[in-house]
Amino acid sequence: MNTALSYDQLEQFKEHSLALRLLRSQHFALLASFFHHAFIATNRRSIPYLELVAILEQHLFNITDSYGEEKYPKSARAYVDDWINAKGGYLRKYLPVHADEPECDLLPEVEKVLRWLEEIQGRQFVGTESRLKMLLDLIGELVQGTSEDSAAKLHTLRARKAELEQEIIAVEQGKDSGFSDTQIRERLFLLSNMSRQLLGDFRQVEANFRSLDKETRKTISLRGGHKGEVLDHIFSHQDVIDDSDEGQSFSAFFELLMTPQLRDSMRHNLQQLLGQEQGKILVQQDTLLSHLYSYLLEAGAKVHGTRQQITDQLRRYIQEQSQDNRRIIELINQFEALAHQRLSPEHSQAPLDLKVDFTTVAGMQAAINPIFSRQLYQETHSEHIDSQPELGDASEQVDLTPLLAISHIDEQQLQKNISQCLLDSGGQTTLPQIITRYPLRYGLDELLTYIKLACEQILPAHIDEQQEQTISWQPEPSLTRTIKIPAITFIRSR
Repeated sequence: MNTALSYDQLEQFKEHSLALRLLRSQHFALLASFFHHAFIATNRRSIPYLELVAILEQHLFNITDSYGEEKYPKSARAYVDDWINAKGGYLRKYLPVHADEPECDLLPEVEKVLRWLEEIQGRQFVGTESRLKMLLDLIGELVQGTSEDSAAKLHTLRARKAELEQEIIAVEQGKDSGFSDTQIRERLFLLSNMSRQLLGDFRQVEANFRSLDKETRKTISLRGGHKGEVLDHIFSHQDVIDDSDEGQSFSAFFELLMTPQLRDSMRHNLQQLLGQEQGKILVQQDTLLSHLYSYLLEAGAKVHGTRQQITDQLRRYIQEQSQDNRRIIELINQFEALAHQRLSPEHSQAPLDLKVDFTTVAGMQAAINPIFSRQLYQETHSEHIDSQPELGDASEQVDLTPLLAISHIDEQQLQKNISQCLLDSGGQTTLPQIITRYPLRYGLDELLTYIKLACEQILPAHIDEQQEQTISWQPEPSLTRTIKIPAITFIRSR
């Protein structure tokens, strides 16, 4: 359907269109050539983030080899991040389900620009006969499908039957010449162009379902009513999408694509078609048709997965309303509702002092450690010294007395301390009780000696590794040391 192009609509389009912003960008040549090379020419729906950075590095290397490094001075990762993080960026970065590496995908508007650039470059072959015949066949199908006149339908079907019988007789008599080389080449190019348009449309369909998923999450966050009211509102919107022309068309497409008979027939026919001389010539220029079914299946699966996210979001919403975590869910919903309100259009022009900073909390500090910021494991290598060390003057003498000075711990005195505590406490005492009565004079050395007596059972002791004891001492008046050890209990022997 043609869209009316009013002055006001075009003014808004000029200010907010991602496609026009790409065309006006100072890096237009880099953007268009890279996106076409990475996504369109290879027919890839999405590319892992690190792989995309590597592809751009090679692309920049080829450009700087001809135009110099000052043409694009930033790193490939910096450019990719700019194209992702910029408001209304050209790429969508997301983490796929059951994956640990983010992927990037083109936005539908960017692909439309690239397809348009291909169109204005001029086609290698402009065919009209095949498209006219397809147009006439489509008109005939519409007339037959919309007509309620049974007699007219029967007349059309009998005429088609007569044409088929004439073709059968011509084949039996060897008079069927088939298509000419020009007709075959024309239809192959038409088939390739239609396939590209269909694959491109899937990005727009997927974007529409992502928009529905986003609206569903927003509805759950903003509506504070009962669960039934929220579900009624969500299901009403989902029914509108499922019952729409786009929703019904995609459901019919995916069901047809998953039919085993269609899959086998499509693969067989494409293999037979591309095995002919004209088909081999086309495959040398464009490999799309040789992988058409897998491309369609991948594109349809991505759209179906995005559609499934809406159902998963509803299931999580229903399951999380348990009594145990209701207060936590309420706090999260309040935060999400506030975020949606601040990001709504009526707050976009709010004064600076009304802006809300969601990344800071008064009196608190969050330790952020993204998993993707960690470096990969690097195997350690032992160092080998291949030179002889120089010997110093043997006549020099060094005083090692301070190094060898070790504090003396009297174990017998510590045993007396334990025995006295056992006597006063009725036959059982803990290590912290002993140290409280007899403070540590030599710090950690003395504490380790107590532990040694317990481990060697110099005095009977029970060590419980399931429990902990906290022991503190002050080596200096202004300094306190604290250590946690397994619970040690000394017991008087019988």
